[in-house]
Amino acid sequence: MPNRNLFALAASCSIALVSAASTGCAASTPSDPNTQTQQPVDDSNSKKNNKCEIKSETLMIQSELIFGTDRLNQPPVTQAQFQNFVDTEITPRFPDGFSIIDVLGQFQTANGTIEKEPSKLLIVFNDGSKTPSDKLEALRNKYKQLFQQESVLRTDSPMCVAF
Repeated sequence: MPNRNLFALAASCSIALVSAASTGCAASTPSDPNTQTQQPVDDSNSKKNNKCEIKSETLMIQSELIFGTDRLNQPPVTQAQFQNFVDTEITPRFPDGFSIIDVLGQFQTANGTIEKEPSKLLIVFNDGSKTPSDKLEALRNKYKQLFQQESVLRTDSPMCVAF
């Protein structure tokens, strides 16, 4: 099974964003070219005091889950299997809407090998309360259980949203 440090950079950025809702992330220039770190940057011009500048926008949380499809000693999760997961697990939890995008994850294993893994990115806008958070955690746990995954990456970022 692939090492699930696959989106460590995104995860560190996400943690910084969640802990300081009015900041963004930008890559710093590392002194060691093999090391990348994320530093929060002031993004207060677009989200002053956790409020959106444009009246038609609402401050929401953009939550993302990244579901890897490779499995140890088994074929990858198929499109049909993933669609069944969408129909039976995601849609009932988020009937108001979500987006799913095919992505290709890449990470370096402990022994230095570069691995690539086809993945699915779920994007859900929510109010940041406990209810959607619990639903997202339930999805992560269910996917890991159903498809023998070591992890499912989650990020949460504040966004000004207008529909």
